[in-house]
Amino acid sequence: MRVALIGSGWIQDFHARGIQACPGAELAAVANHREQSARAFAERYAIPRVTTDWRSLTEDDAIQAAIVATPNALHAEQSVAFLDAGKHVLVEKPMAVSVEACDAMIEASQRGGASLMVAHCWRFHPDVIAMRDRIASGELGEVVKTRGYGVHAGWGPKGWFVDPALAGGGALVDMGVHAIDTARFLLGDPTPERVCAAIGTRYGPYTVDDDGIVLIGWSNRTNSVVESGWWHQHKEGMEADTEVYGTKGYARIFPREEPSEDHDHAPQSMYTAQMQEFLSAIEQGRAPTPSGSDGRVVMEVVERAYASGGRGG
Repeated sequence: MRVALIGSGWIQDFHARGIQACPGAELAAVANHREQSARAFAERYAIPRVTTDWRSLTEDDAIQAAIVATPNALHAEQSVAFLDAGKHVLVEKPMAVSVEACDAMIEASQRGGASLMVAHCWRFHPDVIAMRDRIASGELGEVVKTRGYGVHAGWGPKGWFVDPALAGGGALVDMGVHAIDTARFLLGDPTPERVCAAIGTRYGPYTVDDDGIVLIGWSNRTNSVVESGWWHQHKEGMEADTEVYGTKGYARIFPREEPSEDHDHAPQSMYTAQMQEFLSAIEQGRAPTPSGSDGRVVMEVVERAYASGGRGG
């Protein structure tokens, strides 16, 4: 499986290492509008082809799949182009910047007969999977409420992440989506029936949000509270941490205490397992999980949250 990497930022390193760990997969090309960045990335992983023209890779018969890890506003255009060319796509979260764009990507996947997977990576963390299994076994009874976290304490991004035209939002689309999808995964992937939110910009001079509280009422009668933010003075849980309140008990994915300095909260193994799911689904001719439909649900929650609570700024 010859794979092209679209984008050469920080997260793409995790994907590249994941591909290298999968037998039968090959890093074939990397594209970035900044040639120097792409060439440096290619040197790290011995990637033979470097280009500033990502569209040229859609026409390359030697490429079977693409990993799209570019600014959010580019996800739909790039994914649709590869899918229409019959090439499988793993796209970074958030899937796109609108539900309409998500629909276009799903339709392109169906039209081109190629797989579409969304990189909601926390579904592949062993502690998250263990919590899902505890809930499914009935250990905690009926889940009444979850509370999830997507908050940076004392830190926040810059560059395109704080540009509304490229990011499509702020901390909610950057961090909150992790907590939204993790809660949904734990609960067996219900659909959102009610969404309301309070969204604001309180910590930095942004035109996007850096603080948010979202309430989701799911189709299985569980309510989920999701907190998102950058630069907060305190965080109650690590990224994607989720508390679960059931009729028979309480549990949370990760310890509340701050981990030791050598704790790897987002290990490479999580991203490698994600890549294995993508590549094995292609090989087996089945739909990968999380699918485009799963990514669409998260974007639906985000859209409804911004409609309810504003976009900050």
